[in-house]
Amino acid sequence: MPLFTGEELFKLVKEYGSFPENSGVCAFPDIEEISTDSRKKSTSSLFIALDGENFDAHDFIASAVENGSVLVCADIRKKEKVPARVSAFFVESPLKFYQYLANCYRKRFKDLFLIALTGSCGKTSTKEALRAIFSEYAGSDRVLATEGNTNNQIGVPQNLFRLTEKHAFAIIEMGTNHFGEILPLAETALPDASLVVSIGSCHLEFLKNFEGVATEKGEIFSLLKKDAPCVIPSNCPAVEILREKAAARTENIYTFGENDPSVSVSFTYLGGDMDGSKFLLDFQGRKETVHWALSGKHQAQNAAAAAAMAFACKVPPEVIKRGLANTVLPGMRMKKSVYNGASFLNDSYNANPDSMRASLAFLADFAPKDKTVLVLGDMGEIGENSLREHMKVLSYADDLFPASKIICVGRMMRQAYDVFSLLSRNENMISCADVEEARPYVLAEAKEGVLLFLKASNFMKFYKLDPSSGA
Repeated sequence: MPLFTGEELFKLVKEYGSFPENSGVCAFPDIEEISTDSRKKSTSSLFIALDGENFDAHDFIASAVENGSVLVCADIRKKEKVPARVSAFFVESPLKFYQYLANCYRKRFKDLFLIALTGSCGKTSTKEALRAIFSEYAGSDRVLATEGNTNNQIGVPQNLFRLTEKHAFAIIEMGTNHFGEILPLAETALPDASLVVSIGSCHLEFLKNFEGVATEKGEIFSLLKKDAPCVIPSNCPAVEILREKAAARTENIYTFGENDPSVSVSFTYLGGDMDGSKFLLDFQGRKETVHWALSGKHQAQNAAAAAAMAFACKVPPEVIKRGLANTVLPGMRMKKSVYNGASFLNDSYNANPDSMRASLAFLADFAPKDKTVLVLGDMGEIGENSLREHMKVLSYADDLFPASKIICVGRMMRQAYDVFSLLSRNENMISCADVEEARPYVLAEAKEGVLLFLKASNFMKFYKLDPSSGA
């Protein structure tokens, strides 16, 4: 059965407000796939020509057709870019049509329970914890979760098109760094429950302050029904904005926090090391101790967020405990490897001031201070306070690891180092302009018994500093 029959798609296009009769297409073909990548081989696909920061997909329509697209959705202002004899229809915004089509597809699944989550940090860890919990509850083949870093305006529809009749639950991660981005994602996915994991100091470049972050993140509640479960932290910056936005939509609000019996789910971190940790969850009097492969208080907090959402959805605490114990994180989140007798701990998938401090605090629980090397790189999207935030991270690292070597990598870390070195006598701190300059210093520290910790935003390409990556 096709994803959309030609008749269905023609009707949806007309309802959307486009005018396929002006495109020269008399009848739409059946569609097996939706494609936004002209390079990808597809079968009878509809190619949505999207504009990117560095490309215009309208320039690659011919390639999309060669790779299996039988129909093209293009910007009405770019008709001239559609090659002759290519079946196409035109809309004001291919991106908005893509989201509209994903919304129509999502509505087919009447029995699906969709959980949306967002936050300044911890989104993906919490998403993976929820995936593990609901896999334990319903079976892994009945749970769909966001793949990779596809939590944006294109990625959310992309994940919705992965839905099939076998799915009972969907865990959809939603990201934002500008005002007005969460609402269209919520309108596309139509969540049955929503969770805000955290409010922190990332994305301040465009969201300005904590109040701006909370206002934007709180839009994830905008499509909830009156009795829909929603989850927010009990204590975070601008939490009153989250409470107001949640209460405006639903009466079913759950909270999570640390060592707080008044919240729906409270957590107590019981310590950990490179191989994992344990923490206590208190479900309003029902207590469960969880052992899992992740470490750090910040990860225990993410677990509590996931547990609160599952608890709000009536998942039993013992099932939540088993699910959390099976949580696995993708990518470079605390990737462990050994090189030349040294242990590498690579947490460079992403970074912001909050996650930097959380990771350093976790490391300080067990790392030998005289045999630890911190390799700290630039953090992105902090805005006008970037220098100050990078300096605060260096100061925090210096306080926790006064005897450790600290290698600062990147333009902003170098600026912070230049200022910080005037105030500190730490002779164990050096700076490098980029990963190429830093690599020899990092490898020189890789000796028997040494722990090297790598942390930076993804754009810094710290994988080049990890010998296990093969870069």
